Amino acid sequence: MEMIKTGNLKKSYMLGKVEVKALNGVDTFIEQGEFVAIMGPSGCGKSTFLNLIGMLDTPTSGEIYINGNDVTKMNSNTRAVYRLKHIGFIFQFFNLFNELTAIENVMFPMMLNKQSNYKELAKELLSLVGLGDRLHHLPSELSGGQQQRVTIARSLANNPKILLADEPTGNLDTKSSVEIIELFRKLNMERGQTIVMVTHSPEIGEMADRIIHFRDGKIEK
Repeated sequence: MEMIKTGNLKKSYMLGKVEVKALNGVDTFIEQGEFVAIMGPSGCGKSTFLNLIGMLDTPTSGEIYINGNDVTKMNSNTRAVYRLKHIGFIFQFFNLFNELTAIENVMFPMMLNKQSNYKELAKELLSLVGLGDRLHHLPSELSGGQQQRVTIARSLANNPKILLADEPTGNLDTKSSVEIIELFRKLNMERGQTIVMVTHSPEIGEMADRIIHFRDGKIEK
């Protein structure tokens, strides 16, 4: 089953009076339960593609289907609710609330979604990512790899069907990077999460099931 599908997806920006085509007709699909790496040189459209399928941005034209739903036809409020329920995000910069503990950071999206029993669920997720003994630590008291694990636990808060990761190992050392990708593999295999990851690292990309190569706003054939 196709979890993500795009049709002739285009995105242009105006840089002064110059039109910049970030994406120029992307047709692709990602199956349910796949772990896919998005690779290519800087400026090729990788992050733009991720932002579009994550509904953080809207395309200039084209179609985006998430789990069979054409999200380009949704209004902004519907998109926001759909994104909260179905998509988890992991970024290069951890984007944690510095004044909140690990468990409070993970509980936050659950509270937004009005989940019950959110404290117990947050504990379970932090244990899942190997931080069961760091529940009450602030981000400043955690290593980079540990902070990224908190981010991953938070991305799982609403049990999303899709995890989108933009350079998730970009700020980590080699050992921590491998540990994070191994955690992705675990989530993919044990929980069936569909994972789409942008990376510049060939070594990290090769750990995915499939690599999609971008160049000049298109997918390389």
